[in-house]
Amino acid sequence: MALYLVIAFGAVTVAWVGWNLTLDVLWQPTDRVTMRRILDLAKVKEGEHVLDLGCGDGRFVVAAAREFKARATGIEIDPCRVLWAKAWLLLAGLSQRGARIIWGNMYTADLSNADVVILFLSAKANFRLQERLRHELKEGARIVSYYHPVWGWKPDEIGEGKKGYPLYLYRIKGEQ
Repeated sequence: MALYLVIAFGAVTVAWVGWNLTLDVLWQPTDRVTMRRILDLAKVKEGEHVLDLGCGDGRFVVAAAREFKARATGIEIDPCRVLWAKAWLLLAGLSQRGARIIWGNMYTADLSNADVVILFLSAKANFRLQERLRHELKEGARIVSYYHPVWGWKPDEIGEGKKGYPLYLYRIKGEQ
């Protein structure tokens, strides 16, 4: 019986890892120092809506809601990470304070009410999102991309993560 459980668990694990490798972005958790620098670079204000595309375990959602008193939403396609992130929000007592995790596709998510968008994706994912970001975000919205620039865009500021990797800040201007 135990052998069957080990084989079943192994098969599920291999299927999950295989599926993750088909996505545009592999999950890499962001360290606390870099996360704080990203939120500071974006100048998140109380009550603003922070949107983390590809939120993984929800750490930006938790930090934005807890430390900046922002309304924070994470979009994640991986159902295992969605469950983990929702549990984290529940344990942190933030689900009643405007923080939420949505199981969904970042390429089809509603961006229109975001004041700040967090991207720690890939060059390919940033490229696929750039037109939607430009057209759907309101004037004055900020985008911070960790490590990968948005190609063809000039950053308004460039910060630095804990290990020296770049943090690109972009502000949406009218009629780009």
